[in-house]
Amino acid sequence: MRNRTDRAEKPRVRRVFQRDGENRVIVNMTVKDDSDFLSVFSESDTPVISTEVADFIENSTSSIHPKEKLTLRIHSSCIDDAEKALYREAISEYYTEKYVAEKRELRRNNVISLLLMLAGILVLGYELIFDYRIGNLIWTEVIDIVAWVLLWEAADISILENRAIRVKCRRCLAYASMRIEYVGLPERQGSAAHGNA
Repeated sequence: MRNRTDRAEKPRVRRVFQRDGENRVIVNMTVKDDSDFLSVFSESDTPVISTEVADFIENSTSSIHPKEKLTLRIHSSCIDDAEKALYREAISEYYTEKYVAEKRELRRNNVISLLLMLAGILVLGYELIFDYRIGNLIWTEVIDIVAWVLLWEAADISILENRAIRVKCRRCLAYASMRIEYVGLPERQGSAAHGNA
């Protein structure tokens, strides 16, 4: 009885998100030093954000539904106009590259899943022939187990792993297309930050 009461008394935690005029979820980010905003590495001429910035964005949005549209509101007094355009491009480039990598992984998983399924069906067919011609109960069971392991692995990849990858793809698209807004820090905070540096 006590357990039921304890469960009933637990409050439901539901986070309310701040939204902009276009109903996008606002993600606030304060940047007091932008020297490490961009990664020193990039696959193309377009720079990408550093992993620290990407980790912040992804951790800040982990409780937001992947289909939600986002606005990243960067509060900073150290980012100039040229950097604002560069950082927008770097965020989009980073998540576009990540999206392409996830889609590649999805295609690879589909091929592996199909091959495993075909292998499992072939092994099941071999089991029927083996059972009919030789009829050894132990080896028939071993072949049966191998076939079902292959089929289970195919199902696991196509249903569970691919679902997780599809969620990552949705998130990457949301990040790549999110609106980036820049807001200056209040003078008091800006001067305090310079005093601490």
